[in-house]
Amino acid sequence: MAPTQTDSAADSGIKLQKRVLSFPEVLAQSVANMAPSAAMALLPLFVFASAGNGTWLSFALSLAVLLIVAYCASVFATRINSAGSVYVWVTRAIGPAAGSSAGWGLVLGYLFTGIGCALGFEIYGDNFLVGLGVSPTDHVIRAILYIVGGLGPAIMAVSDIKISQRLAFVLESVSVTIILILCIAVYVHSGGVVDTRQLTLKGSGAGGIVVGMVLAIFAFAGFESAGSLGQEAKNPARDVTRAMLWSCGIVGVFYLVVSYAQVYGLGSTFGKSTAPLPQLASVAGLGWLGHFIAFGITCSMFACTLACLTAGSRMLLSLGHDGLLPRAFTHTSTRTRAPHIAIFTVAVPMTLIPVGYVLAGSQDVVLASEMATLATYGFMLAYALVALSAPVYLHKLNEGAALAWACGILGAVTMLFVFYVNWIPTAIPNSIFPGLSWPYWTLPYVFLGWTALGLGWYLITKARKPEVIASAATWGEAADPAAASEEAAHRY
Repeated sequence: MAPTQTDSAADSGIKLQKRVLSFPEVLAQSVANMAPSAAMALLPLFVFASAGNGTWLSFALSLAVLLIVAYCASVFATRINSAGSVYVWVTRAIGPAAGSSAGWGLVLGYLFTGIGCALGFEIYGDNFLVGLGVSPTDHVIRAILYIVGGLGPAIMAVSDIKISQRLAFVLESVSVTIILILCIAVYVHSGGVVDTRQLTLKGSGAGGIVVGMVLAIFAFAGFESAGSLGQEAKNPARDVTRAMLWSCGIVGVFYLVVSYAQVYGLGSTFGKSTAPLPQLASVAGLGWLGHFIAFGITCSMFACTLACLTAGSRMLLSLGHDGLLPRAFTHTSTRTRAPHIAIFTVAVPMTLIPVGYVLAGSQDVVLASEMATLATYGFMLAYALVALSAPVYLHKLNEGAALAWACGILGAVTMLFVFYVNWIPTAIPNSIFPGLSWPYWTLPYVFLGWTALGLGWYLITKARKPEVIASAATWGEAADPAAASEEAAHRY
């Protein structure tokens, strides 16, 4: 039986919690989930493997596409306030089957992004501790880092979301500032900012640049997570929308500057790097800065894990309230009203999965790349669906949707195309798009299997409890669409 309004109010800490988050704190959710300093620690290196000197272009194209998707998401953010964000938005526009798929994709994205961040916390935590004279081969130290990096954010997320958001923003700001200082040092050391190899795309091919967009897109993944705070933001119609658009734009420019500087400073040796930013500091004559960079990135990984838990748990909360997941996910802390069961449901595999893989012999850096790729597929599914949903939703409201149709179609087609070119070399070898090595060629199939599992669960629920599907995505919305639309028109 679908939960009643009274049941929802009784069980939902999010519905009853006061609107406590200001715009900087809402912005912090998207920025921390994107984890710009953590993204720049390894992602340019992974993108470089495919795009070469066109790495910056992979990031630039991804920035353009994600701004389009952010615009489509903003169509909903100004009209619907819900902890379910993309899941609720897509369901309202094109139906519960698509909405369930979008929510399922985001759960995959948040979970495996968190796993990658737990790995990154251990990798750069090791790097920082080496500077303090602690051996990175000490398994006790590594175990402590995994526990702190995986369960520490969960404890903080349950304790106080307001403090959590502020801490995440401060940690990320410090990290970004340190990296920007390094980039300036690289440009000064190199005698300028013009790198003809990159600007002429020397040795790069169109296929490699497009393939590189998968991990470049992953650098932006999580920008939409501000939408999960729709019921906790003081002014959601304004603040959530701005947070998504600003985070994509500002952080995207940061990515261009830093990825360009890394390839510029390290040149042909970049592809052989294991810790590019600390090595870049040595090249620029600021080797001492490497310790601060390692510390900053470690903090960024922690903040990103925290943001993944915040957004992922609220997705489980919404799915639980709609009857698509067990009702246990709707339980909240009596003190802070945070969805504590959902938080720890995400946190436990975030901690245990990387430990299991590493004990089995996987290398941390390689595993982080695999987890990032798999997470990206989940985000891309959700982004393609929200892009398609925006113009449909405006049409239902009898509002002009010409721009939304253009952006929606372009955003969805781009996401599908980027996934396609990363999958097709496995099935149809060709000379345009480079083939995938083990285990990367298996990841599209893992993603498709996950999507099929989610769709199968939806169909079973629909057959057993059709009334649950009929009321999907109706829990927790406070705003009247027409009123929100009129209000938003005065703000933008």
